[in-house]
Amino acid sequence: MPKRIPAPVKPEVLAWARTSARLNLSDAARKTKITEEQLSAWEKGDGSPTIPQLRKLGAAYKRPIAVFFLPEPPKDFSPQKEFRRLPGEAPGTESPELVQAIRKAYYQRAAAIELSEILSTPPHTIEEQLHPNLNQEQAGAYIRDSLGVSWENQINWPSPHAALAAWRTAIEAKGILVFQTGDAPLREMRGTCIPDQPFPIILINSKDAPHGRVFTLIHEYVHVLMHAAGHQTSRMEGMRSPEEQKLEIAANAFAAAALLPQTPFLKLAEKYPAANHGDDNALRLLSQRVKVSPEGVLRRLVTLRKSQQSTYRHKRDSWGNKVWYVKTGTGGAIPQHVKVLSRDGRGFARMVFDAYDRRLISTSAASDYLGTKPTHFANIRQELSVGPGSSR
Repeated sequence: MPKRIPAPVKPEVLAWARTSARLNLSDAARKTKITEEQLSAWEKGDGSPTIPQLRKLGAAYKRPIAVFFLPEPPKDFSPQKEFRRLPGEAPGTESPELVQAIRKAYYQRAAAIELSEILSTPPHTIEEQLHPNLNQEQAGAYIRDSLGVSWENQINWPSPHAALAAWRTAIEAKGILVFQTGDAPLREMRGTCIPDQPFPIILINSKDAPHGRVFTLIHEYVHVLMHAAGHQTSRMEGMRSPEEQKLEIAANAFAAAALLPQTPFLKLAEKYPAANHGDDNALRLLSQRVKVSPEGVLRRLVTLRKSQQSTYRHKRDSWGNKVWYVKTGTGGAIPQHVKVLSRDGRGFARMVFDAYDRRLISTSAASDYLGTKPTHFANIRQELSVGPGSSR
């Protein structure tokens, strides 16, 4: 049996990778199947892990293997202190799962910048801007126009999953990377963004229902455009709830106006008059046409003065979060290549394969970027070639 060669990694980097993932030695040992004693010894400089062992550490700490070869621990990021959440959920201390999900998004943004440089392809510059004081109907029209999505297209999409895929494709075409995570609790985060250029990132929670993810996607796109206009999107005003914060209020209003433009929406809603009074069946039918949740439809009817705030409050209390916000099962295992594209997006995957095909990165590097084995490359390529059909 060939001798396994220790990797030349610094013990302080190993310790930083574990502690920044908010894992103690016991948790790390459980996740990696490596003893606490061995992990502690490496972090003290007594020996080093092999490459296979580093891969186990990377999987547990949510770090690419290249991070472990840094000469010293990097200055870590400060995650945003506010996220789009379920109604009524208050800000609090972020869970390790949420921190790791955001850390991975930061890594992927850095990877995209690196790939852009390797490919000598200048990143897309977002010219669009939004100001939070803009009239919401004007803002909604501006958003829809910027993404090139027509009302006719929207009402003809076959399902909420198809709607999510179409909106995501339109946003990715702007040079924004859209990632999904299923690791963070839904009560903590429905979505957030890293709005800095180049390659702003929108991160949405795949545990949410497709309706909820569509709204979150447009909501976070609004934050990217407000950030481009000079309005910071850290969004933390003390410990105020998101619905009480100025930029959150604007993002919600602008997203609703973009998804349900006043004139065509009201014309369609005339066919379902009982929706104004909170009738479940009418709201469901209208929701199916516009691919926005019944709760979102009713909230928009209130904004447009076709329904009463008291009706909305009553329905919200009777519905609860579980009806519109919790994703139902898919009915079977999702293939790995579908998982990769759902998680990382088509734009990011295409950058990786472009660099790989031009032999600018190795097979191992491509596998690391995509977080999957090379055996899945062919299926990912095939899925990319047929275009987006749905977004899981």
